[in-house]
Amino acid sequence: MSRYAVIFILVLILAGCSARTQDGPVLDLTTLAQDTSLYHGLPPEIPLLDDKAQTTAYAYFLSQHFGPWHRKTAKHTAEEVFWGLTSYKDTPLFGENTLQRDPSWLEAMATNSRVDAYPSMGRRAIVVANTSLRTLPTNQPAFLDFKRAGEGFPFDYMQNSLVLAGTPLFATHSSADGEWTLVESRHAFGWVETRDIGWVDDTTARAFETGTYGAVVADNVPITDQDGRFCFMGQVGMLLPFKGKEILIPTRDATGNALLASGKLPETAINPAPIPTTPANFSRVANTMLGRPYGWGGLYGHRDCSATTMDLMAAFGIYLPRNSSQQIKRGTFVNLTGLSRETKKQRTLEQGTPFLTLVRKPGHIMLYIGSYKGQPLVMHSAWGLKTKVDGVYGRKIMGSTIITTLEPGIELKTLARPGGDYLESVQAISTLP
Repeated sequence: MSRYAVIFILVLILAGCSARTQDGPVLDLTTLAQDTSLYHGLPPEIPLLDDKAQTTAYAYFLSQHFGPWHRKTAKHTAEEVFWGLTSYKDTPLFGENTLQRDPSWLEAMATNSRVDAYPSMGRRAIVVANTSLRTLPTNQPAFLDFKRAGEGFPFDYMQNSLVLAGTPLFATHSSADGEWTLVESRHAFGWVETRDIGWVDDTTARAFETGTYGAVVADNVPITDQDGRFCFMGQVGMLLPFKGKEILIPTRDATGNALLASGKLPETAINPAPIPTTPANFSRVANTMLGRPYGWGGLYGHRDCSATTMDLMAAFGIYLPRNSSQQIKRGTFVNLTGLSRETKKQRTLEQGTPFLTLVRKPGHIMLYIGSYKGQPLVMHSAWGLKTKVDGVYGRKIMGSTIITTLEPGIELKTLARPGGDYLESVQAISTLP
């Protein structure tokens, strides 16, 4: 056999393997227009909540949002805040270079955390730049296993959550080197870089907690001071006080204290809070979030599934906790466990309210937005679908905030079943507030 014949046969074999192991794009993402206004089927300007229900919801939201400023002591125990030190004590951790970290790395984290001194402070603070809440006082990542799908990038287990500028905090502890401060916000706790917060005194707290606020309704909007100097990016989920027709933004002086300045952003990017709960408003705000890259725990300033639902609802004055398992408990709960596929769909269509109904499967939360050709549709931020090829698990990456059915990727030959089948594992829906 000639050399060219051998090469030709090898090409055919490789092509056959490729056809057998590779799928095309997720069909939902090519057939469904990524526009939430197309599917709800509701009168666009009639609110989904009446004035009384929204007023009640908003009052509770504000009590949670500003709650950290009205604390005198730490809400969380040492066992809770230092969970990372105990959980990963005997777990191999891998760094950004894909190599396993030496056990001394975690020991250094423990030393810098000053566990025995917790809590070492109790001070009001405010976020002056969009920043991360970290599990331990470090920006260095910790991955579990790059060889296992879902355990390498982007799943940095040092990342707790993103916390937006203007968020009230209660500071409870400082690291030994002073670079990091342990804080509590309305939705999460963790270590933040000290330079990203400002200390809040009584005067500043009163000036910021005005009772009249604007909700940012667009993503990645530059917010500047009155002289045009950039301060931070506005994001959906951000709440800033109005002073007359101006917004107030937090800054930090040379001594670390918070100052309030007049800020500027396009008028179309901020609305008086809470925004009326009309389908048109929900669609307008949700559509600005579509297409954003997936961000595990808020990594790189992006959102994961529960941050997407939390931030969207914040604009309408509806409080959601940070974790998907807690979010599903916030509304009128309907258990779907053990039901057939078609019954799960039908219950969602019959009992769900577009933009107010959450859909959950273990580890993932989605927002029901309506239907298309009899199929319930959801908006969610998703990394990928579990796949299986020759016994090896992988991921079909979607990697952004998207609109899909409850069966994304069902047509894929490599979809892991039942693990990669969303509908199979959907457990419940819950309608807010």
